[in-house]
Amino acid sequence: MRRTWIGIAVLAVLCAGAIAGCGGGDDNGKDTEAGRAAQRYVDAYNDRDFETVCSMLSESYKEERQLGPGGAVEPEEGELRTGCPQYFDEHTSGATTTLTLLDAEQNGQVGTAHIRSESEDTPGGEAELSMGLAREPGGSWQVTDLTPLTEAGS
Repeated sequence: MRRTWIGIAVLAVLCAGAIAGCGGGDDNGKDTEAGRAAQRYVDAYNDRDFETVCSMLSESYKEERQLGPGGAVEPEEGELRTGCPQYFDEHTSGATTTLTLLDAEQNGQVGTAHIRSESEDTPGGEAELSMGLAREPGGSWQVTDLTPLTEAGS
């Protein structure tokens, strides 16, 4: 009789572990390499660590948005010619914006993440972004694109 109870107890522990491991483990792709890279970007942005944010942007993305070491090619009137971290610092000095990683997908060397941006300056308070990611030859993940998907109230 005692063996039966021990067997039932062991079975119960194993079943509980299987349920916790399988049933509740949906992380929406956040635990993929691309998802972890997207979360690093989100965390760095929320911490206003623009050195890290800029280090995660692909060179093509920085060139396209003129965020290289020399900053904007033609700064707006009264704007200083600055580098990427200074650009983010200058352009985020208004209302605080907070990013939240919603989900991520990875397909080999590329990934996509969906991010919520919340700010007092955004109509309706929030917007959603799509982030493109790609694994570089050295193995690090770079942000290749950030595209607004929706704005609240649109």
